[in-house]
Amino acid sequence: MNIQTKSIPSPCTGICTMDGALGFCLGCGRTGDEIAEWPSAGDVRRSAIWAVLPERIDALGISITRLPWSHGRIAEFVAESLGRKSGTWALGCYGATAEFICRHDEPCDVSVTGETITAISGRGALQLTIGEQVRALRLRADHTRHSNWAIFLVVLKARATLPVATTLTPLGRDKGAIHPECRNDTWFDLGLGRGDLRFCVRAATTELRDKLNQASGLPLSDVLQAAGATIVKHSPARVVESTLGRAEIYTPIPLPGGQSPDGPHTHLLPDHLASGLATPPGIDLPPVYALGATFYHRAASSGDIEPGCAA
Repeated sequence: MNIQTKSIPSPCTGICTMDGALGFCLGCGRTGDEIAEWPSAGDVRRSAIWAVLPERIDALGISITRLPWSHGRIAEFVAESLGRKSGTWALGCYGATAEFICRHDEPCDVSVTGETITAISGRGALQLTIGEQVRALRLRADHTRHSNWAIFLVVLKARATLPVATTLTPLGRDKGAIHPECRNDTWFDLGLGRGDLRFCVRAATTELRDKLNQASGLPLSDVLQAAGATIVKHSPARVVESTLGRAEIYTPIPLPGGQSPDGPHTHLLPDHLASGLATPPGIDLPPVYALGATFYHRAASSGDIEPGCAA
């Protein structure tokens, strides 16, 4: 994949507060003069500013910073990570997550069409569209310069405009299904009430479709009471959509008290959802951003910070 990149992006994360003692921005690490000159600076000067930021960020103790990647570089990273099966991609929020991962010995078809990257395995599928509005942030492990514990792909919250459902809502045929043969199946929004995310199930059987239609209009807690056993019985495809795309998970849903499968799976934890957080407690994204997708290196996945039952 060879995408032409544009000018070096700004380090700004939207946290524009200066540290009075050190004189650096608490969001990006730049001085006031560097911030002022950025719009007119050329790429050589911008690269020089980026080069001095890691040491300042260490001194300030900043854990989440922006990566100096254009949207083209972000798209390359997504495609390369999927092609190399080098980690886990997660779509969701604290309490409702779909994780897509492939074993090294597992077939996974990765394709790129324009700005859209698609990966399909026998157990799940992922599709992300990386437009110019996408930015990459990193969560640095132990504040060390070269270690990224996680990478967050984000957009400004003003661009997070998914349809919002607060109750179980039938959506008709899933015309956006990654597998064409699933596009006649009916899907249902479980009604998380978020504008940056929706968690859905796709009903391929009459029994499940009828049960979900009967529960239409109920809030999530009541849906799980009324239809949870039927959902677990049929283990339908779970479809999690964010502002960047969708993840589809085909693995069986474990029984209550069971463990998530080693591979693609979902978590649906109403108690955690009630917090309204996009990321687990203690990991706070800059408030101007909506989370679109998260990449975890092979040694760490969202399951490490979000234990609980699978759905």
